[in-house]
Amino acid sequence: MSDLPFRATHHWQMLDDLLRQGSLDLRPGRIFSESPPVLDLARLRSDHRIEGMFYGLAVGDALGFPTEYRYDPDERCREFGAILDHVSTRNARAGTVSDDTQMTFWTLERLLDVGEFDFEDLTRCFIERKSWIVGPGKNVTTSLGRHAQRLQEGRPSLLECAGNPKIEGRGNGALMRYAPLLLPHLRNPSSQLWVDVTLASFLTHCSGVALSSTLAFANLMWQVLARATGDVPEAEWWLDEYLRVAADLELRELPCPLSEEPGYIVPAYYRGYRGTLAQFLDTRFREAWRRRMPLRKACSLEHGFGSRSDSVQTVPAVLYALMSHADSYESAVIASVNDTKDNDSIASIVGGLLGALHGVKAVRRRWFDGIQSASISGKKAEHNGEDRQIIQRLTAEAIARFLD
Repeated sequence: MSDLPFRATHHWQMLDDLLRQGSLDLRPGRIFSESPPVLDLARLRSDHRIEGMFYGLAVGDALGFPTEYRYDPDERCREFGAILDHVSTRNARAGTVSDDTQMTFWTLERLLDVGEFDFEDLTRCFIERKSWIVGPGKNVTTSLGRHAQRLQEGRPSLLECAGNPKIEGRGNGALMRYAPLLLPHLRNPSSQLWVDVTLASFLTHCSGVALSSTLAFANLMWQVLARATGDVPEAEWWLDEYLRVAADLELRELPCPLSEEPGYIVPAYYRGYRGTLAQFLDTRFREAWRRRMPLRKACSLEHGFGSRSDSVQTVPAVLYALMSHADSYESAVIASVNDTKDNDSIASIVGGLLGALHGVKAVRRRWFDGIQSASISGKKAEHNGEDRQIIQRLTAEAIARFLD
């Protein structure tokens, strides 16, 4: 039996069944019994914090995406110098957003249409738009293919769609899109939020690391919204608050070595490591922070914990950027874009959190106006600014629906 409190909702029952069967790579931690703190909605509106969250994550994505695929930080620096604005590359034109922004706003669109999170509705949306996705990860494409077969033929099972948690589903594709899931809970916070986040993540990612980290970051975002605008926490608050949630959810140690997939390079800080991700963050990661290791070095494969799309690299990279630069949205996004490998996703996650903390005024208008792509509506080849217009429209609709 799981330890989840009983709730008379379909999604609670769905999650409880998965946990009771031992089918979910996650411990039923205390977070599932916690209601998030009540928020000052008037302040969120007046300080434009929700706009900051959504514009901030889209800008981080767009600034990073063109130099993500073919570049590591040193190669990026040699070709472009310090990236301080949108740039074009062989990979993408300036102002292009990727799956980070696409799937975030598709999630928001479905929440607005339905009024709440609906697992199967969001699954169908992602399946229908699978061919539109810009730069999808392997976990996303594989799981959506399985879900399409499940909905058409009744198999594979729901559990099998996300894959085998021992060898699949550790990417950061769920961590990039959790922010909209908070909105239906803003007026009436409840532990249902954590169920929604878990199932929305499980749609494409089955690893306990991916699930626990997305829950921990959803809590971080809520705690950020609960703070006064611009109230920057102490650096290690980010780590401690992350660990408060994630350490209670992780079910198994990380594999050693981290991966046996051909071409996977184990980052220096993970070589020979045995333990959970939370234990890693509380020991080796915290030690690196207290020694004031520079962000680029800490996020490198050669000297630190890496910063690629594997959640065990993305999570420490995001936390390190937040701990280093939370006082400034601009500094944090610039550092994330320049000093990490999966820079669009890391800058998007960091940008969403700090946009929510500081409000939309912290996001350079030039950066937001520089979003020129049209991929949210599936027009990959067009650069007409339609994505920016969709972001503005859906954000305004969300504020009217969930805050006013």
